[in-house]
Amino acid sequence: MRSDREADGAGYGVGRVGRAVSLGTAALMYCVMVGLQFAPAGWQTPSVVVAVPALVSMAFPPAMIVASAVLAIGTRWAFVPDEPGRVGAAIGTTGVIAIIAALGIYLVHRREQAAAHLVEISSVAEAAQRAILRPPPPVVGPFRTAAAYRAAAQYARVGGDLYAVADTAYGVRALIGDVRGKGLDAVATAAVILGSFHEAAQDHARLADLADRMDTSLRRHLNDSEAFGTAFLVEIAADGTAHGLSCGHPPPLVLRGTTVTELPVSPRPPLGLSSLLPLPADDPAPAVRLCPGDTLLLYTDGLTEARAADGSFYPLLPRLTAHLAAHPDGPDPAPLLAWLHRDARAFATGGADDDAALLALAWPPDPAHPRKLGYPGPAPL
Repeated sequence: MRSDREADGAGYGVGRVGRAVSLGTAALMYCVMVGLQFAPAGWQTPSVVVAVPALVSMAFPPAMIVASAVLAIGTRWAFVPDEPGRVGAAIGTTGVIAIIAALGIYLVHRREQAAAHLVEISSVAEAAQRAILRPPPPVVGPFRTAAAYRAAAQYARVGGDLYAVADTAYGVRALIGDVRGKGLDAVATAAVILGSFHEAAQDHARLADLADRMDTSLRRHLNDSEAFGTAFLVEIAADGTAHGLSCGHPPPLVLRGTTVTELPVSPRPPLGLSSLLPLPADDPAPAVRLCPGDTLLLYTDGLTEARAADGSFYPLLPRLTAHLAAHPDGPDPAPLLAWLHRDARAFATGGADDDAALLALAWPPDPAHPRKLGYPGPAPL
């Protein structure tokens, strides 16, 4: 059975458009050559038929190449009676067509091997990313959660963006981050940050202490003195009180009805750079009280750095506000993240040079929902 890649031509290095162009050009050249046979004698060029299998081999499997070669050879010999003394030329054309067809079949075979190898590598990379960057549980505490990841490179599956959610004795804690660099080095840095978060999120009552633990783990485990990562930590208590701490990372957004506001944050240096940059005074940012129906959206700068053709960056707040106005019932987290990626990709006619990760925590509007999950209801405002 042919795979989907073979069906749309991806297995041969082209898509449906490429196949149509290749076949259309071959058919046009064949028709022109046949038409020239009925033109004045000076226009008879039957040897041009050798281009037909060459064009077909650019986008089609071996069976089509053989069929086009047989057609070309048959057509060339069909015009031999009109060319007395040109049997040798017909034999030579036949040999050239056979060589082109054989070479085309060989190249198709090599392309199929390369495509299969790429699929295998992509599958391994995707499995590695899933092992490191596990999807969050669908429900954590009173929140429905969703995460989405978009790689900047076409075939990329592994990158340096990261996210995590944990249900702790101090409330629901969430992390989103973006490490320096790309490729395997970035994956190693992200794995250290994620591992330290999952290990320490249950142990420290203050987000600042958790950030210190993660910073220490990153500096201890990596040999690269220039390795660092931005991160944002948020803690949401059982009554909905949310505190944020930014390690060089943009603040998340609170979605309430049709309004979008940034969560106040306490700023700190990026993880891994505490030995180079002074730590600020321990001055917690004002807390925000989340309510049923609110959604907390965490994101990496790969989303907001998507550029239009004129160089302008993706306007996250205006686009998100307009989307909420069109969906007044409140966003469902997974469709919301899918829409954000689609909208940013459509906007980014000037290019998207970085991966983008999204994490959403949505508190369902039913006030009984948290009590069903073992959480006390939110205190009256």
